[in-house]
Amino acid sequence: MCLTVSKEFSYIAKWLEMLISTYKSNPSSALAKNICFYLNKLLHHDDINFCGEKRCEYIAMQRFWHWHAYQAKNS
Repeated sequence: MCLTVSKEFSYIAKWLEMLISTYKSNPSSALAKNICFYLNKLLHHDDINFCGEKRCEYIAMQRFWHWHAYQAKNS
């Protein structure tokens, strides 16, 4: 459970949800790279310290999306 986080952190998290939703209907490596970018922003945000469980989820998501972003390169 997250303690109170800044509006900026919440905005990035909501934007990330929208990007993931968009990816479901239009998958692309460029969109996956954007998702990685915003996950990275969340993981380096000062407020991530208030979200113990979410931090672990974001790290797992980052690995997953990084794989999707760069799998086409190796295929």
